[in-house]
Amino acid sequence: MKKLSTLLLLILLAIPVAAQAKIVIASGAGYRSLVDKLTATYTARTGNEVERVYGNMARVTAQAKNSDSVDLVLGDKSFLDRANLDCCATQKVGRGRLVIAYPKGKDFINPDALLSTEISRIALPDTKRAIYGKAALQYLQNKGLFASLEPKLLMVATVPQSASYVVAGEVDYAFINLSHARKIKDSIGGYVVVDETAYSPISIIVEQLNSSAHAAECKQFLTFLESEAAREIVASHGMQD
Repeated sequence: MKKLSTLLLLILLAIPVAAQAKIVIASGAGYRSLVDKLTATYTARTGNEVERVYGNMARVTAQAKNSDSVDLVLGDKSFLDRANLDCCATQKVGRGRLVIAYPKGKDFINPDALLSTEISRIALPDTKRAIYGKAALQYLQNKGLFASLEPKLLMVATVPQSASYVVAGEVDYAFINLSHARKIKDSIGGYVVVDETAYSPISIIVEQLNSSAHAAECKQFLTFLESEAAREIVASHGMQD
């Protein structure tokens, strides 16, 4: 009997265990803190792991189109609509908000502060590829500030890069999103949410790609996004409706 038990154990150990499906979510870099928190909570609740890929949305959507490795894409709805990804499901996450961040030792009272002769550089994400860069450009144009400030604008690729300049104190102000501003609040002087009527609304969504080989896991993650726990995380990042 002992030999039989040993033999059965060896047989069981020899049987390969099926690898757990791991979905891949690609996201705009400005939502990293949000996606990290959502996926960590999801994994803790379900045991399902999520691999995360970050970058500017042009890179993210190109990767989603040109490879079969991406299951879900999170980003601005208007950008994803233009990207025309082959998707089979969509879930709204929240609303993005543009902020002006400033380094320690500085302040921001109103938009006129940007026109001060003491201001030399203002960072902002790519105005063609990054949604918050586009929002910043719209804001400056609608406030009648762009022509005066254009020589002072320092354009970078992504929200985190724009934020890195204000953290280092290498710019006077930086346009970033509220989610990232909350993440770095202890490393900067502060931030101000700008007039939301001065730029197009930013709706953040998740799309599931038809090419995904993990339909069941994707559905489970999208269902999680509707849970109270997920909504609390979204709200804590300033993206609630």
